Amino acid sequence: MSRLRRWKRNRATVALIVVSLACAVMPALGGCDRLSPEPEVAPVPVSLGVSREELSALAYIARAEGLFAGAGLEVDFKEYSSSQLALEALLAGEVDAALCADTPIALASLGGQPVRIVATVASDPSDIRVVARSDAGISEPADLRGKRVGTREGTAAHFFLHGFLIKHGMSEDDVEVSFDSFEAVTAALIDGQLDAVSLRQPFVAELEDALGDDFVLFEEHGLYEKTMNLCVRPGDMSSPGAETLQRLIESLLEAERVGVADTTGRTREELADALGISPDQLCDCIISEGAVGLRQSLVMNLEDQARWAAGAGIVDPAVRFDFLRLLDSRPLDAVAPERVTVIR
Repeated sequence: MSRLRRWKRNRATVALIVVSLACAVMPALGGCDRLSPEPEVAPVPVSLGVSREELSALAYIARAEGLFAGAGLEVDFKEYSSSQLALEALLAGEVDAALCADTPIALASLGGQPVRIVATVASDPSDIRVVARSDAGISEPADLRGKRVGTREGTAAHFFLHGFLIKHGMSEDDVEVSFDSFEAVTAALIDGQLDAVSLRQPFVAELEDALGDDFVLFEEHGLYEKTMNLCVRPGDMSSPGAETLQRLIESLLEAERVGVADTTGRTREELADALGISPDQLCDCIISEGAVGLRQSLVMNLEDQARWAAGAGIVDPAVRFDFLRLLDSRPLDAVAPERVTVIR
């Protein structure tokens, strides 16, 4: 055997010994498996129903900033004009998860269609407003008496209208209430078929632009704190699975961090653009530290709305429901247990 061949064989033998020793002494790195490139993992597909409104801010930020993809998710982002429609899509199996406001959740539960709430993602004490026409003789809340007022039935805007009227010495019997979609009541107010409406952004901005000098806005900070909640179907741990839910929550937590840390106003501009409003029309509370969580106060909120729905004849007064059963803290416990303040 030539010297060259013996040298090559000896070098190969030494290399093999070195590799074998490396594999033996590096178990923490996974042995020889780490010497080969890791296979790419395909993103997990999940469909998310989102109401096109301010309280869905973190979902819009996560989409715009690529945070869903960064968490290994391929999110099919499905927009709806109300969270009530997003909840209906969830219950119908059209989406795997949805952002739902508290009022539709309460009414669906009382109607025998409960959901699982895994996290609250936003809250706003001034989300709903009443917009009126000054040419209808309305300049203060008391002027609503006897007027035509529109809203979407069974929504947070409906619940707010109830509380707003009570605060100003009236009830729904003192006005002529019309129920329709938010788009329809907005158009009806512009056309003069309604005198006032109870709704939220981006419809408020649309009415301000359309009504001009006839635009009258009533706000009641703290009268009702609306929440938006990440929900899935009850008893269904396979779609989406526990890991997928944790990734969704991690994406929303990261969106909160990104939004809070942004001092340039970029995330607010992106959100406003997605909603079709200007950044100064966004509530400062929408992108805030601690937005994502699961709190005991949500249970009390749902109970308040159950009493309203029973008293207003929207649901059977004899129906009782334990709203604590809706809260499932396991996904949030797994990624941010300090955000869970539910009494268990």
